[in-house]
Amino acid sequence: MASISDCSVYLPVWKLKRDEIAKATGLPSLGGEKSVAHWDEDSITMAVEAGRMLKGSFDALLFASTSSPFRIKQSASIVASALDLENVFTMDFSNSFRASTSALITANELVDSGKFERILVVSADCIPIKPGNIYEQFYGDGAVAITVEKEGVAKIIGYNSHSQPLPGAWMLKDEIMSYDMRLDAMFGYASSIQRSAMSLLGKLGMSPMDFDRIVASAPDPKSYEGLLKAVGAKPEEFYFRSTGILGTAHPFLLLASQLEKKGRILLGGYGEGADVIAIEINESLQTNLGKMLESRKEISYSEYLYNKGFIANRDAPDRPPITKLWREEKSVIRFYGMKCNNCGTISYPINRCCVECGAKDNYEEVKLGYRGKIYTFTIDYLVSPGNYVGDGAHPHCVAVVDLEGGGRVLFEITDTLTDFKGIECDAEVERTFRLLFEKNNFRYYGWKARLAR
Repeated sequence: MASISDCSVYLPVWKLKRDEIAKATGLPSLGGEKSVAHWDEDSITMAVEAGRMLKGSFDALLFASTSSPFRIKQSASIVASALDLENVFTMDFSNSFRASTSALITANELVDSGKFERILVVSADCIPIKPGNIYEQFYGDGAVAITVEKEGVAKIIGYNSHSQPLPGAWMLKDEIMSYDMRLDAMFGYASSIQRSAMSLLGKLGMSPMDFDRIVASAPDPKSYEGLLKAVGAKPEEFYFRSTGILGTAHPFLLLASQLEKKGRILLGGYGEGADVIAIEINESLQTNLGKMLESRKEISYSEYLYNKGFIANRDAPDRPPITKLWREEKSVIRFYGMKCNNCGTISYPINRCCVECGAKDNYEEVKLGYRGKIYTFTIDYLVSPGNYVGDGAHPHCVAVVDLEGGGRVLFEITDTLTDFKGIECDAEVERTFRLLFEKNNFRYYGWKARLAR
């Protein structure tokens, strides 16, 4: 069996109180808050954010999401490119909220068989929900990445998978729907988790008493608490009140919280059946979950609607063709610059001539740094973020940033709406992979900058 050696969580900078949703929609508040992606974030960009925090090389990347922005186009390959992973095996897992645990089981088999040595498994969801929908208060946005290899702090000691087709929740186009959300809670969740868990315990020759903690994603927090009460175990933190349910990323969020404590756990992923994985945590692994929770800011319901595109005017002017993006992939997606062999100047983007000494075709390509300081900036009300046509309320902020290790680059500043507090000369910023704009039914990705978190 394989092990988990590292874990990273990404939560968007925004959070929305459910009381704000209730006030605007008239529905009763479920209390607490949920995480909300910025307008230029989706499951691909959040996966990059989670994955880039994990160090070292990988020979495979498995991506799990139910909200990939492309119906036909592999998301894992985009994530791998943005993480500058070359010659890696990539695979997408989708269409179920247990896609993440299915990806983890697959990674375990690939490592255990010796096919690959070190695999990055990343799960992210940014589920589209219309305002006033009952699910609006349930689901939040986020991503979690884990490293799977032969040796690590948490050993996978077994797993079992059980399928149970139910009408449950589904999404045909761009809106999550449900036949009756109580169906999963009453007839699907507990029975699937228990059936899969008991089969696993039988294989391992263990009993529930051999495990210290049980965490499992669920259609709602009450279903999880009811399951643990039924088996006589104490429920762990479910993070519904702080993040909402992160779709297929939620089992990994629960796993991240458990990796910080030693012990033997059962991890469950639910969705038309259940995956249950037994994991033995031999050393505590500190993740960035606490930092992510603490470094968020509140937004209003109207700002939430803007981020989700319900009140935004995003009419983009003509853009470069897709072929240009493809040709310049190493510069735009992998974010390489050039270092002049004559004078040593590092610059971006890659050109034939050095911007300092003018030396022609005499350079090497270099990977640019993640962090830097603002040299100068401007806020422009004539255009909106993404360089869309301006709406007069959401200005476009761009900054010239001096990156650590060299290179002065013009970035769009993101994770700002109308408040630019902290954006000033010498402010520390970091690169973040985002949607640049959408035009002609294609999504163009690249790097922006935000205040360091």
